Amino acid sequence: MERIKSDIGNTGNLLKKITAHKMRAIVAIACMVIVCLFLLAEDRISSRSTSEAEDGSEEAEPGTTLENSVPGEPANPVVHITMEIEINGLEQSINILEINPASGKVKIKPVLSYNRLFGFQLLSEMYGKHKAYAAVNGGFFYEYGDPSGMVVIDGEIITASTGKYPVFIFSNGKAELREMETRLWLKSDETSLELDDINAWRKGSGWIAFTRMYGTTNKGVDGKTRKGTTIVVKDNVITGIIEDSGEVEIPENGMLIVRMGNGGAVTGADRVEDSMPFSVGEKVELLYHPDLGDDGQAYECGSWIVKDGEIVIGEHDHWIGNLTNRDPRTALGIKENGEVVLLTVDGRQPGHSYGLTGRELGEFLLDYGVINAAMLDGGASTEMIVEGKIVNIPAHKGTERPLAGGIIVQVK
Repeated sequence: MERIKSDIGNTGNLLKKITAHKMRAIVAIACMVIVCLFLLAEDRISSRSTSEAEDGSEEAEPGTTLENSVPGEPANPVVHITMEIEINGLEQSINILEINPASGKVKIKPVLSYNRLFGFQLLSEMYGKHKAYAAVNGGFFYEYGDPSGMVVIDGEIITASTGKYPVFIFSNGKAELREMETRLWLKSDETSLELDDINAWRKGSGWIAFTRMYGTTNKGVDGKTRKGTTIVVKDNVITGIIEDSGEVEIPENGMLIVRMGNGGAVTGADRVEDSMPFSVGEKVELLYHPDLGDDGQAYECGSWIVKDGEIVIGEHDHWIGNLTNRDPRTALGIKENGEVVLLTVDGRQPGHSYGLTGRELGEFLLDYGVINAAMLDGGASTEMIVEGKIVNIPAHKGTERPLAGGIIVQVK
Protein backbone atom coordinates (compact mmCIF):
# COMPACT_ATOMS: atom_id res chain seq x y z
CA MET A 1 0.00 0.00 0.00
CA GLU A 2 1.19 3.47 -0.84
CA ARG A 3 2.41 5.45 2.10
CA ILE A 4 1.21 8.95 2.72
CA LYS A 5 3.92 11.48 3.55
CA SER A 6 3.10 14.71 5.32
CA ASP A 7 5.11 17.95 5.14
CA ILE A 8 4.23 21.18 6.89
CA GLY A 9 6.72 23.06 4.70
CA ASN A 10 10.06 24.72 5.27
CA THR A 11 8.86 27.62 7.36
CA GLY A 12 12.42 28.57 8.37
CA ASN A 13 13.38 29.56 4.80
CA LEU A 14 10.14 31.45 4.39
CA LEU A 15 10.72 33.53 7.52
CA LYS A 16 14.22 34.52 6.41
CA LYS A 17 12.79 36.16 3.29
CA ILE A 18 10.43 38.37 5.23
CA THR A 19 11.76 41.84 5.99
CA ALA A 20 11.77 43.44 9.40
CA HIS A 21 9.03 45.94 8.60
CA LYS A 22 6.56 43.05 8.02
CA MET A 23 6.39 42.00 11.67
CA ARG A 24 2.65 41.52 11.57
CA ALA A 25 3.03 38.92 8.84
CA ILE A 26 5.72 37.18 10.87
CA VAL A 27 3.48 36.99 13.92
CA ALA A 28 0.59 35.66 11.83
CA ILE A 29 2.72 32.97 10.21
CA ALA A 30 4.20 31.97 13.58
CA CYS A 31 0.71 31.58 15.03
CA MET A 32 -0.33 29.46 12.06
CA VAL A 33 2.71 27.21 12.51
CA ILE A 34 1.97 26.76 16.22
CA VAL A 35 -1.66 25.86 15.51
CA CYS A 36 -0.63 23.38 12.78
CA LEU A 37 1.90 21.72 15.06
CA PHE A 38 -0.66 21.50 17.85
CA LEU A 39 -3.25 19.90 15.56
CA LEU A 40 -0.69 17.51 14.13
CA ALA A 41 0.38 16.39 17.61
CA GLU A 42 -3.24 15.93 18.67
CA ASP A 43 -3.95 13.85 15.56
CA ARG A 44 -0.98 11.58 16.26
CA ILE A 45 -2.22 10.92 19.78
CA SER A 46 -5.76 10.08 18.71
CA SER A 47 -5.00 7.80 15.78
CA ARG A 48 -2.73 4.99 14.69
CA SER A 49 -1.89 3.44 11.33
CA THR A 50 -0.68 0.21 9.83
CA SER A 51 2.39 1.67 8.11
CA GLU A 52 5.37 3.81 9.06
CA ALA A 53 6.95 6.79 7.31
CA GLU A 54 10.67 6.92 6.56
CA ASP A 55 11.32 8.95 9.69
CA GLY A 56 9.71 6.23 11.83
CA SER A 57 6.47 8.10 12.57
CA GLU A 58 3.16 6.28 12.08
CA GLU A 59 0.94 7.49 9.27
CA ALA A 60 -2.31 6.34 7.70
CA GLU A 61 -2.67 4.36 4.49
CA PRO A 62 -5.03 5.27 1.65
CA GLY A 63 -8.57 4.07 2.32
CA THR A 64 -7.90 3.65 6.03
CA THR A 65 -9.86 5.26 8.85
CA LEU A 66 -8.29 5.23 12.30
CA GLU A 67 -10.22 5.78 15.50
CA ASN A 68 -9.05 6.33 19.04
CA SER A 69 -10.14 3.53 21.36
CA VAL A 70 -10.72 5.19 24.72
CA PRO A 71 -10.87 9.00 24.78
CA GLY A 72 -8.24 10.50 27.06
CA GLU A 73 -6.10 7.37 27.38
CA PRO A 74 -2.41 8.06 26.70
CA ALA A 75 -1.82 4.53 25.37
CA ASN A 76 -4.60 2.92 23.41
CA PRO A 77 -5.40 -0.61 24.63
CA VAL A 78 -7.89 -1.02 21.76
CA VAL A 79 -7.72 0.55 18.31
CA HIS A 80 -10.43 0.28 15.66
CA ILE A 81 -9.35 0.52 12.02
CA THR A 82 -11.58 0.61 8.94
CA MET A 83 -10.08 -0.14 5.52
CA GLU A 84 -11.81 0.47 2.20
CA ILE A 85 -9.33 -1.10 -0.21
CA GLU A 86 -8.98 -3.27 -3.29
CA ILE A 87 -7.64 -6.81 -3.11
CA ASN A 88 -7.02 -8.57 -6.40
CA GLY A 89 -8.97 -5.82 -8.15
CA LEU A 90 -12.11 -6.11 -6.01
CA GLU A 91 -13.48 -3.69 -3.42
CA GLN A 92 -13.20 -4.84 0.18
CA SER A 93 -14.44 -3.29 3.41
CA ILE A 94 -12.42 -4.53 6.36
CA ASN A 95 -12.80 -3.66 10.04
CA ILE A 96 -10.01 -4.48 12.46
CA LEU A 97 -9.68 -4.32 16.23
CA GLU A 98 -6.10 -4.20 17.49
CA ILE A 99 -6.04 -5.15 21.17
CA ASN A 100 -3.02 -4.83 23.45
CA PRO A 101 -3.25 -7.33 26.33
CA ALA A 102 0.04 -6.05 27.76
CA SER A 103 -1.69 -2.79 28.69
CA GLY A 104 -3.40 -4.58 31.55
CA LYS A 105 -6.55 -2.65 30.70
CA VAL A 106 -8.46 -5.13 28.55
CA LYS A 107 -10.24 -8.44 28.85
CA ILE A 108 -11.17 -10.56 25.83
CA LYS A 109 -13.81 -13.15 26.60
CA PRO A 110 -16.54 -15.27 25.01
CA VAL A 111 -20.20 -14.67 25.69
CA LEU A 112 -23.18 -16.94 25.08
CA SER A 113 -26.73 -16.03 24.13
CA TYR A 114 -28.77 -15.25 27.25
CA ASN A 115 -25.79 -16.50 29.31
CA ARG A 116 -26.87 -20.05 28.57
CA LEU A 117 -25.59 -22.88 26.43
CA PHE A 118 -28.54 -22.97 24.04
CA GLY A 119 -30.40 -20.33 22.07
CA PHE A 120 -29.75 -17.35 19.82
CA GLN A 121 -29.56 -13.63 20.57
CA LEU A 122 -28.52 -10.45 18.76
CA LEU A 123 -24.87 -9.57 19.27
CA SER A 124 -25.87 -6.01 20.18
CA GLU A 125 -27.92 -7.39 23.09
CA MET A 126 -25.05 -9.56 24.34
CA TYR A 127 -22.71 -6.58 23.93
CA GLY A 128 -24.98 -4.35 26.02
CA LYS A 129 -25.58 -6.97 28.69
CA HIS A 130 -21.85 -7.31 29.35
CA LYS A 131 -21.01 -3.59 29.05
CA ALA A 132 -18.39 -4.27 26.41
CA TYR A 133 -16.32 -1.77 24.47
CA ALA A 134 -16.32 -3.88 21.31
CA ALA A 135 -17.55 -7.26 20.05
CA VAL A 136 -17.49 -9.62 17.09
CA ASN A 137 -19.58 -12.65 16.28
CA GLY A 138 -18.36 -15.94 17.69
CA GLY A 139 -17.50 -19.31 16.21
CA PHE A 140 -19.47 -22.31 15.10
CA PHE A 141 -22.42 -23.99 16.80
CA TYR A 142 -24.90 -26.84 16.54
CA GLU A 143 -28.58 -26.78 15.67
CA TYR A 144 -29.77 -25.54 19.05
CA GLY A 145 -27.00 -22.96 19.53
CA ASP A 146 -24.62 -24.99 21.68
CA PRO A 147 -20.99 -24.21 20.77
CA SER A 148 -18.93 -26.60 18.67
CA GLY A 149 -16.04 -26.76 21.11
CA MET A 150 -14.44 -25.45 24.27
CA VAL A 151 -15.82 -22.46 26.15
CA VAL A 152 -14.41 -21.15 29.44
CA ILE A 153 -15.81 -17.91 30.87
CA ASP A 154 -14.19 -16.25 33.90
CA GLY A 155 -12.57 -19.52 34.93
CA GLU A 156 -15.76 -21.60 34.65
CA ILE A 157 -15.61 -24.39 32.11
CA ILE A 158 -18.83 -24.55 30.08
CA THR A 159 -17.91 -27.07 27.37
CA ALA A 160 -14.85 -29.18 26.66
CA SER A 161 -12.50 -28.98 23.69
CA THR A 162 -12.69 -31.30 20.71
CA GLY A 163 -8.92 -31.45 20.29
CA LYS A 164 -9.36 -30.78 16.56
CA TYR A 165 -9.27 -26.99 16.31
CA PRO A 166 -7.29 -24.11 17.84
CA VAL A 167 -8.55 -22.66 21.10
CA PHE A 168 -8.17 -18.94 21.83
CA ILE A 169 -6.96 -18.53 25.41
CA PHE A 170 -6.83 -15.28 27.36
CA SER A 171 -5.32 -15.65 30.81
CA ASN A 172 -3.12 -13.49 33.06
CA GLY A 173 -3.05 -10.70 30.49
CA LYS A 174 -1.71 -12.91 27.70
CA ALA A 175 -3.36 -14.37 24.61
CA GLU A 176 -2.55 -17.49 22.62
CA LEU A 177 -4.01 -19.83 20.02
CA ARG A 178 -3.33 -23.55 20.36
CA GLU A 179 -4.92 -26.93 20.09
CA MET A 180 -5.60 -28.61 23.40
CA GLU A 181 -7.26 -31.60 25.03
CA THR A 182 -9.54 -31.03 28.00
CA ARG A 183 -9.54 -33.39 30.97
CA LEU A 184 -12.18 -33.26 33.71
CA TRP A 185 -12.40 -34.74 37.20
CA LEU A 186 -14.81 -34.84 40.10
CA LYS A 187 -12.51 -34.89 43.11
CA SER A 188 -12.91 -35.39 46.85
CA ASP A 189 -10.24 -35.62 49.54
CA GLU A 190 -10.10 -39.39 49.06
CA THR A 191 -11.13 -40.07 45.47
CA SER A 192 -11.10 -38.61 41.98
CA LEU A 193 -13.31 -39.67 39.09
CA GLU A 194 -12.31 -38.74 35.55
CA LEU A 195 -15.25 -37.45 33.52
CA ASP A 196 -15.84 -37.87 29.79
CA ASP A 197 -17.60 -34.60 28.95
CA ILE A 198 -19.45 -31.60 30.29
CA ASN A 199 -22.82 -30.14 29.29
CA ALA A 200 -23.16 -32.40 26.24
CA TRP A 201 -24.83 -35.72 25.46
CA ARG A 202 -23.00 -36.32 22.18
CA LYS A 203 -20.48 -38.89 23.35
CA GLY A 204 -23.39 -40.99 24.56
CA SER A 205 -21.45 -42.86 27.22
CA GLY A 206 -19.31 -42.38 30.29
CA TRP A 207 -19.55 -39.81 33.09
CA ILE A 208 -20.93 -36.43 32.03
CA ALA A 209 -21.20 -33.27 34.14
CA PHE A 210 -24.18 -30.92 33.78
CA THR A 211 -24.11 -27.42 35.24
CA ARG A 212 -26.75 -24.69 35.31
CA MET A 213 -25.28 -23.31 32.07
CA TYR A 214 -26.88 -26.34 30.42
CA GLY A 215 -30.33 -25.57 31.79
CA THR A 216 -32.56 -26.32 34.76
CA THR A 217 -32.54 -30.11 34.16
CA ASN A 218 -30.37 -32.63 32.34
CA LYS A 219 -33.10 -33.36 29.78
CA GLY A 220 -31.77 -33.44 26.23
CA VAL A 221 -32.55 -30.48 23.98
CA ASP A 222 -34.18 -33.00 21.65
CA GLY A 223 -36.79 -33.61 24.35
CA LYS A 224 -35.58 -37.10 25.17
CA THR A 225 -35.00 -38.26 28.73
CA ARG A 226 -31.92 -40.44 29.17
CA LYS A 227 -31.67 -42.67 32.20
CA GLY A 228 -28.49 -43.19 34.13
CA THR A 229 -26.93 -43.11 37.56
CA THR A 230 -26.81 -39.51 38.78
CA ILE A 231 -24.69 -37.85 41.46
CA VAL A 232 -26.38 -34.66 42.70
CA VAL A 233 -24.00 -31.95 43.93
CA LYS A 234 -24.99 -28.69 45.62
CA ASP A 235 -22.56 -26.20 47.12
CA ASN A 236 -19.75 -28.72 46.52
CA VAL A 237 -21.45 -31.40 48.63
CA ILE A 238 -23.00 -34.61 47.30
CA THR A 239 -26.67 -34.45 48.31
CA GLY A 240 -27.91 -37.54 46.51
CA ILE A 241 -27.04 -40.56 44.37
CA ILE A 242 -29.92 -41.68 42.16
CA GLU A 243 -30.10 -44.90 40.15
CA ASP A 244 -31.94 -44.95 36.78
CA SER A 245 -32.74 -41.33 37.40
CA GLY A 246 -33.95 -39.99 34.05
CA GLU A 247 -34.62 -36.24 34.14
CA VAL A 248 -33.21 -34.56 37.26
CA GLU A 249 -33.17 -30.90 38.25
CA ILE A 250 -29.74 -29.30 38.24
CA PRO A 251 -29.33 -27.51 41.61
CA GLU A 252 -28.55 -23.83 41.67
CA ASN A 253 -24.90 -23.46 42.59
CA GLY A 254 -24.53 -27.13 41.85
CA MET A 255 -24.30 -29.79 39.15
CA LEU A 256 -25.20 -33.32 38.15
CA ILE A 257 -22.70 -36.05 37.31
CA VAL A 258 -24.48 -38.62 35.15
CA ARG A 259 -23.20 -42.04 34.12
CA MET A 260 -24.53 -43.04 30.70
CA GLY A 261 -24.10 -45.37 27.75
CA ASN A 262 -22.55 -48.78 27.26
CA GLY A 263 -21.36 -50.07 30.57
CA GLY A 264 -22.37 -46.81 32.19
CA ALA A 265 -25.91 -47.43 33.35
CA VAL A 266 -25.90 -49.21 36.72
CA THR A 267 -28.85 -51.38 37.71
CA GLY A 268 -29.44 -52.81 41.17
CA ALA A 269 -28.65 -51.14 44.48
CA ASP A 270 -25.77 -53.49 45.18
CA ARG A 271 -24.06 -52.53 41.91
CA VAL A 272 -24.49 -48.83 42.63
CA GLU A 273 -22.74 -49.26 45.95
CA ASP A 274 -19.99 -51.41 44.45
CA SER A 275 -19.17 -49.04 41.58
CA MET A 276 -19.83 -45.62 43.13
CA PRO A 277 -16.59 -43.97 44.31
CA PHE A 278 -18.41 -41.29 46.36
CA SER A 279 -20.98 -41.17 49.13
CA VAL A 280 -23.72 -38.75 50.16
CA GLY A 281 -22.39 -35.89 52.29
CA GLU A 282 -18.93 -36.01 50.76
CA LYS A 283 -17.32 -32.73 49.68
CA VAL A 284 -16.28 -32.62 46.02
CA GLU A 285 -15.10 -30.16 43.39
CA LEU A 286 -15.05 -30.10 39.60
CA LEU A 287 -11.54 -29.70 38.18
CA TYR A 288 -10.31 -29.37 34.62
CA HIS A 289 -6.97 -29.34 32.86
CA PRO A 290 -5.39 -27.14 31.73
CA ASP A 291 -6.71 -24.93 34.51
CA LEU A 292 -6.80 -21.34 33.24
CA GLY A 293 -7.35 -19.77 36.66
CA ASP A 294 -10.27 -17.82 38.08
CA ASP A 295 -10.06 -15.16 35.37
CA GLY A 296 -9.20 -17.44 32.45
CA GLN A 297 -11.12 -17.31 29.17
CA ALA A 298 -11.14 -19.87 26.34
CA TYR A 299 -13.00 -20.22 23.06
CA GLU A 300 -12.56 -22.92 20.43
CA CYS A 301 -12.38 -21.47 16.92
CA GLY A 302 -12.63 -23.02 13.49
CA SER A 303 -9.76 -24.05 11.22
CA TRP A 304 -6.29 -22.57 11.33
CA ILE A 305 -5.77 -19.80 8.75
CA VAL A 306 -2.19 -18.91 9.64
CA LYS A 307 0.00 -21.04 11.89
CA ASP A 308 3.53 -20.15 12.97
CA GLY A 309 3.75 -17.53 10.24
CA GLU A 310 2.60 -19.82 7.42
CA ILE A 311 -0.73 -19.86 5.55
CA VAL A 312 -2.26 -23.27 6.25
CA ILE A 313 -5.92 -22.76 5.34
CA GLY A 314 -7.17 -25.22 2.73
CA GLU A 315 -9.93 -25.03 0.16
CA HIS A 316 -12.56 -26.68 2.36
CA ASP A 317 -13.60 -26.40 6.00
CA HIS A 318 -15.78 -28.76 8.02
CA TRP A 319 -17.98 -25.92 9.28
CA ILE A 320 -17.80 -23.40 6.44
CA GLY A 321 -17.60 -25.63 3.41
CA ASN A 322 -15.97 -24.24 0.24
CA LEU A 323 -13.27 -21.65 1.01
CA THR A 324 -12.56 -20.73 -2.61
CA ASN A 325 -15.66 -18.52 -2.72
CA ARG A 326 -15.45 -14.85 -1.77
CA ASP A 327 -17.64 -14.49 1.31
CA PRO A 328 -17.93 -12.38 4.47
CA ARG A 329 -15.30 -13.49 6.97
CA THR A 330 -14.56 -13.12 10.67
CA ALA A 331 -11.18 -14.12 12.05
CA LEU A 332 -9.11 -13.95 15.22
CA GLY A 333 -5.35 -13.57 15.10
CA ILE A 334 -2.30 -12.87 17.24
CA LYS A 335 0.77 -10.87 16.23
CA GLU A 336 4.32 -11.74 17.23
CA ASN A 337 4.28 -8.95 19.83
CA GLY A 338 1.21 -10.50 21.50
CA GLU A 339 -1.38 -8.08 20.13
CA VAL A 340 -4.74 -9.65 19.36
CA VAL A 341 -6.43 -8.89 16.05
CA LEU A 342 -10.19 -9.30 15.55
CA LEU A 343 -11.17 -8.82 11.93
CA THR A 344 -14.32 -8.74 9.83
CA VAL A 345 -14.54 -8.58 6.04
CA ASP A 346 -17.88 -7.66 4.49
CA GLY A 347 -18.95 -9.66 1.46
CA ARG A 348 -21.64 -10.54 -1.09
CA GLN A 349 -22.24 -6.81 -1.62
CA PRO A 350 -20.90 -5.62 -5.02
CA GLY A 351 -20.20 -1.91 -4.92
CA HIS A 352 -19.35 -2.15 -1.23
CA SER A 353 -17.37 -5.32 -0.53
CA TYR A 354 -17.03 -8.67 -2.27
CA GLY A 355 -15.51 -10.73 0.54
CA LEU A 356 -12.39 -12.90 0.57
CA THR A 357 -11.46 -16.48 -0.15
CA GLY A 358 -9.75 -18.41 2.62
CA ARG A 359 -6.39 -17.98 0.90
CA GLU A 360 -6.87 -14.24 0.38
CA LEU A 361 -7.78 -13.88 4.05
CA GLY A 362 -4.59 -15.71 5.03
CA GLU A 363 -2.48 -13.49 2.79
CA PHE A 364 -4.03 -10.33 4.24
CA LEU A 365 -3.49 -11.47 7.83
CA LEU A 366 0.11 -12.48 7.15
CA ASP A 367 0.82 -9.10 5.51
CA TYR A 368 -0.76 -7.43 8.52
CA GLY A 369 1.76 -9.06 10.85
CA VAL A 370 -0.40 -11.87 12.23
CA ILE A 371 1.54 -15.10 12.89
CA ASN A 372 -1.34 -17.25 14.19
CA ALA A 373 -4.98 -16.95 13.16
CA ALA A 374 -8.17 -19.00 13.11
CA MET A 375 -11.61 -18.81 11.55
CA LEU A 376 -14.72 -17.67 13.34
CA ASP A 377 -18.20 -17.97 11.86
CA GLY A 378 -18.69 -15.85 8.75
CA GLY A 379 -21.27 -15.25 6.06
CA ALA A 380 -24.37 -13.47 7.29
CA SER A 381 -23.10 -13.86 10.89
CA THR A 382 -20.09 -11.58 10.30
CA GLU A 383 -20.50 -8.55 12.57
CA MET A 384 -18.43 -6.07 14.56
CA ILE A 385 -19.63 -3.57 17.15
CA VAL A 386 -17.47 -0.73 18.49
CA GLU A 387 -18.71 1.74 21.12
CA GLY A 388 -22.32 0.68 20.61
CA LYS A 389 -22.28 0.97 16.81
CA ILE A 390 -22.31 -1.82 14.22
CA VAL A 391 -19.32 -0.70 12.15
CA ASN A 392 -19.61 -3.19 9.28
CA ILE A 393 -22.54 -3.91 6.98
CA PRO A 394 -23.80 -7.45 7.66
CA ALA A 395 -24.69 -9.53 4.61
CA HIS A 396 -28.09 -10.40 6.12
CA LYS A 397 -30.08 -7.53 4.57
CA GLY A 398 -27.62 -5.10 6.13
CA THR A 399 -28.79 -5.95 9.64
CA GLU A 400 -27.60 -8.26 12.39
CA ARG A 401 -29.11 -11.67 12.92
CA PRO A 402 -29.42 -13.75 16.11
CA LEU A 403 -26.22 -15.58 17.07
CA ALA A 404 -25.29 -18.34 19.49
CA GLY A 405 -22.46 -16.30 20.97
CA GLY A 406 -19.73 -13.76 20.47
CA ILE A 407 -16.36 -12.50 21.60
CA ILE A 408 -16.31 -9.23 23.51
CA VAL A 409 -13.61 -6.76 24.52
CA GLN A 410 -13.99 -5.06 27.88
CA VAL A 411 -11.86 -2.06 28.84
CA LYS A 412 -11.06 -1.61 32.51
